[in-house]
Amino acid sequence: MKYHVLSALFVSFLFGLSTNIQANPQCASSGDAEAVKAVHQQRTDFNQAIANKDIGGVAAVLADGVILITGSDSDLFSGASAQIELWSKEFENPDRAIYVRTPACIRVSPVLPIALEYGSWRGERVITKGEFAAGSYAAKWRKSGDKWRLESEVFATEDCAGSFCPGD
Repeated sequence: MKYHVLSALFVSFLFGLSTNIQANPQCASSGDAEAVKAVHQQRTDFNQAIANKDIGGVAAVLADGVILITGSDSDLFSGASAQIELWSKEFENPDRAIYVRTPACIRVSPVLPIALEYGSWRGERVITKGEFAAGSYAAKWRKSGDKWRLESEVFATEDCAGSFCPGD
């Protein structure tokens, strides 16, 4: 029960924060420039790993306790092993979707080795052209050793076509 309450509070926090960032046209990356660059590089590496069906590349970006909350159904995947299983299954599908997250801003905390990323995402089918889902996301990163690791991602689906859209 405690876990679900904490998850709900976490989701509420991220959505509230992402709404504030989206409403603020001044949202810009901030904090240590090298840290912003490193987080951005990790995002690029994660996108590339998804495109290349590289499960090792996906795993290299994830923190052990990473949380993923999907955009359409708010399905919760907790832990790196849950995400690795999710991506492994997705990579087996010949008509899988390739998901790309595009950061709008990355804000690095001056107090702790953490960062918040906000941006847009899009997933498109490989074979069935024209089928997609897209929207906004917020992600939290933490520096662990010399690497930035993804701790959480929350997605909101705001556009879709084909099988990605809810049925009537």
